[in-house]
Amino acid sequence: MGTHFHDQPPEHWAAPVSLDPTPVWKQYIVIGVLLVVALLVIAVVSVPALMPTMVAPPAVVPGGRVVLPRGDVPAVAAYPKLIGAPLVDDAHSFWLVQPSAGDVVAVRARWSPADGARECPVAAFSGGIGNTSVPVDRRPFFQACPDAQGWLFGPRGEPLGAPRSLARYLVSVTTDRVIVNVSDEIPSSLRTPAPSASRTP
Repeated sequence: MGTHFHDQPPEHWAAPVSLDPTPVWKQYIVIGVLLVVALLVIAVVSVPALMPTMVAPPAVVPGGRVVLPRGDVPAVAAYPKLIGAPLVDDAHSFWLVQPSAGDVVAVRARWSPADGARECPVAAFSGGIGNTSVPVDRRPFFQACPDAQGWLFGPRGEPLGAPRSLARYLVSVTTDRVIVNVSDEIPSSLRTPAPSASRTP
């Protein structure tokens, strides 16, 4: 039996309407809907990312980002500045400090010696990190737990005898503002002991 369409009876032929393409106006509607959805997705992603650069500081924007004026950054080696209520709650309060020019650090103002242990506030020495009358190993932070050993920390939250460092927040500095992301915490790191010299026979 032949396979050429002339060999097939007419009732087996496809109707002409089945060969018509999708009308052009329907294709335009589909493309338009997809374009609108794409623009909405871009807006949902980009607007929150741009908000820290658009709001007037001080402010808190979605995503846990605290926007501060550039003038809130302490001078190099000056007394740290505590940022807390009403911008952030006690659990997310932090100390802002500038140990060296252009190096802005935000250390969390709460600390615990181990995961799950009771947290205590972190205080700054009144002498500041630039006061030469204060020994260098006591600048600028200490753990202020009542009835507990007062562990010491350096200007970047590094442990000075403490079992682990202070947690830090990511900081971004522009010409007119400082953005601290309190939702993105750099966790405490354990203190590593100094290597000991091995004795040779």
